[in-house]
Amino acid sequence: MNNKKQNTLFIESTADFMHIHHSLYRREIADWQNARLQRLHPTRPLTYELQQAYRDAMLDNHLSGAINNRILRVTNKQFLLKDPNNNPDEKRSAYLHSRWFKDLVRIALESKFFGYSMVHFHCQGQHVHLKQIPRENIIPEHKLLLKNPLNPSEHFLHFTDYPYELIYIQLLPDSIGILEKVVPLTIFKRHSWAAWDEFEQLFGVPIRIARTMINTKKHLDDLQEWLESMGSLSYAILDKRVDLEIKENNKTDAFRVFAEKINLINKEISKAILGQTMTMDDGSSQSQATVHLAIMDEITNADIADIEDWFNSSFIHILRYHGFDIPEGYYLDIVANASLDPAEKIKVDEALMRNGYLLSPDYIEQTYEVKLHNKPSDTDSDYLSYPYQQNLPDFFD
Repeated sequence: MNNKKQNTLFIESTADFMHIHHSLYRREIADWQNARLQRLHPTRPLTYELQQAYRDAMLDNHLSGAINNRILRVTNKQFLLKDPNNNPDEKRSAYLHSRWFKDLVRIALESKFFGYSMVHFHCQGQHVHLKQIPRENIIPEHKLLLKNPLNPSEHFLHFTDYPYELIYIQLLPDSIGILEKVVPLTIFKRHSWAAWDEFEQLFGVPIRIARTMINTKKHLDDLQEWLESMGSLSYAILDKRVDLEIKENNKTDAFRVFAEKINLINKEISKAILGQTMTMDDGSSQSQATVHLAIMDEITNADIADIEDWFNSSFIHILRYHGFDIPEGYYLDIVANASLDPAEKIKVDEALMRNGYLLSPDYIEQTYEVKLHNKPSDTDSDYLSYPYQQNLPDFFD
């Protein structure tokens, strides 16, 4: 049995993680502070509590949307393998035109927010299987993969002993992650939503009051059933001698206390993840939007550079180890998908040909989505009878 298969079987048999249930209670600032203390412990750091806080924060729609926005700006690009002469290799680039590679790029970019990522990378021929390792079970400082995330002294692996099967990814200098400073924002935001909901129940819906002088149990039960059947609004059954005063809020914009706080928190989350606000929030002018989009482009370019550096310095060697035919000197280049209008593309191609460059039939077929056949002679009457022949672009002549 070869080493690769032995390592895979060993990892699968021993890295049977004890999945501690994910806590569903509402976390508070004290929980976040305690999680940071555990994570930053100088000798026995634990990642479980902080990663749980990150999971809880990711339930926030604005935060998850901002992170997806940032990741999609990379995964929607084109992944090319180029030779040392900077020429794309379409055949070998096809290795990366697979779902598994986009999933891996997403997991790698998530390491910026969660601090780190790890996958179990297993190949059968050209078929790749990825299994993401729970971050709670990883202690980056000691290179440990724990079976029980709450007990680092129990069974564990040194993941550096399996560099071609357990792929550890950390794109930022430290392994804490951007979410450390975002978690308290999501906690404050949840408080505001809860307070707004309580305000709505107290002052947003009128109370129904029934007054009665009949104090029998049957009458009171019938009255309560009647009030309940009217809907889910609040109600009260009072003796005529009981007074109940409802203080209504006379300000029509009292809700703005909560709305403004939530909007402000959303902007802070956008700044932490995207570096600006207007690509997700409302803006005031086109000029400001242009500046904010330029900032977003700079962050995207940095993300692309980090993925390229990680791939070219580390992951490409893993692919070669698993049998992918990628020669030395090849590298990953992430480029924007072509977005030129076909008419504009024709002008570019014509200019290339006028300067002596030849366009291959494969390039023409892929670019213009046409099927080319051998060009007939000018005496071919069938070809000359085609009504659209005179409208072909000049470079087909």
